Amino acid sequence: MAFDSALDGVAASLGAYASGNAVALQSWMADGLGFMGYPLLSQMAMRAEFRKPCDVIAREATREWVRLKSTKNLDEAEYDTDEEARAAREELSQDTAQKISDLEAELKRLDVRRLMYRMTLDSLLYGVSYAWIDVGSLPKDATGQNIPLKLTKYGVEKDSFNGLKRIDPVWTAPNYYNADSPYRSGFYDPDNYWVQGCLTHKDRLLKMVPYEVPDIFKPAFNFGGLSLTQQLRPYVHNFLRTRNSVSNITANFSKLVLKTDMTGNMGAPQGGMEWGVNQASIQGRAAFMQQVSEGQDTIVADHQNEDVSIIATPLGGLSDLQAQAMEAMASIPGIPLVKLFGITPNGLNASSEGEIRVFYDEIAAFQENNLRPVLERVLRLVQLHLWGDVDDAIDFDFVNLWQLDDEKAAAVERTKAETDKVNIEAGKITPDEARMREEQDQSSIYRGVNLSGDAPGIPEQDMPSFGSSGDESDTDGMEGV
Repeated sequence: MAFDSALDGVAASLGAYASGNAVALQSWMADGLGFMGYPLLSQMAMRAEFRKPCDVIAREATREWVRLKSTKNLDEAEYDTDEEARAAREELSQDTAQKISDLEAELKRLDVRRLMYRMTLDSLLYGVSYAWIDVGSLPKDATGQNIPLKLTKYGVEKDSFNGLKRIDPVWTAPNYYNADSPYRSGFYDPDNYWVQGCLTHKDRLLKMVPYEVPDIFKPAFNFGGLSLTQQLRPYVHNFLRTRNSVSNITANFSKLVLKTDMTGNMGAPQGGMEWGVNQASIQGRAAFMQQVSEGQDTIVADHQNEDVSIIATPLGGLSDLQAQAMEAMASIPGIPLVKLFGITPNGLNASSEGEIRVFYDEIAAFQENNLRPVLERVLRLVQLHLWGDVDDAIDFDFVNLWQLDDEKAAAVERTKAETDKVNIEAGKITPDEARMREEQDQSSIYRGVNLSGDAPGIPEQDMPSFGSSGDESDTDGMEGV
């Protein structure tokens, strides 16, 4: 109580600091550098200019989805005969195919693809996205979910994985994190989060942050990242301002100019004083001229004391200005105009193929950096749920977004077949090894076919038989023909 009077000085100092940095703070927020809060980001997500780029990236990142595979190889040296090695290889192939089939069915049941789309979209709109892992029967009260979850057979029992649920970031807040020493774990990484009043351990949340911020800013950003909407904000505002200006210029590209004798013909006495300008009369005359000009009617003017002319604003170059604003808005997410706005390139032999391939490379990098860590945890969860153990040889690849058409794909397969033929004839590989290569080739037209058995070989082709009987008369008749 003895120091209560010091609060007046503290309040004055804080007020002076705030007023002195008000301009800098406004500029900082206008450039999209500070955290704007989830309510404002939610409002920005309602605008097409902010949402469309985020939605394009999220859809493209999950459009072709993933392809499960197994990296387990058979050591043929462990078997005494080729028949035993071939039988073991066939058994391994069938076992792997069954596991992959079960995993694909479970991923589809859990709707993981849809979840990853929503998490990617949320992470771009808000800077961070969460999904809750529903494992076991823990209570959902204030502290029931604050238990670490280890992705082992001891942490996740068989048939205990109930599903995944998306959590909107607005309902989350960090609880405890280490801000003292970078050498200790949890440095600027919260150990648990409050999810609408329920303390939840970080192991029970899937988290995605595409654009991280420096450690010093992480608490201000709710331990999320810089959203794509904030990065787009200055460019979107410039585009909207340019679009409105172009619209205003187009709507008022011509101005009607009325030249008249204002102090003569439109003069009127005002209260016995000298002749002045009757403003109502001038405004009425101008309104009449505007009305007849907009209706494309005949304009009537005094041939001696009035003159009417039209000043038109040149419209050339407006489309280029608006196009440049759109290109600047598309450059931040790196999306080609044909993908973002549906604008095709103009000119002879113009094509967007190169830009689209570069964009697909960006999406592939985005998938590896942001989607893969989340999907790897989900894949381990599903394996523990199905079998009570994890097969480390099972992995996945993201399907390439750039797909060949049927003609080009057939040409590639023909080239591979010719290469295998040359290598077999040269003694480099055996037909069985060529079949193994074909079976493991994810782009092969024979993927999914069990090729672990013996090669059927080249079928024998019998000479066609002509005629209904094999007597000499028929043969002679054919020779005569």
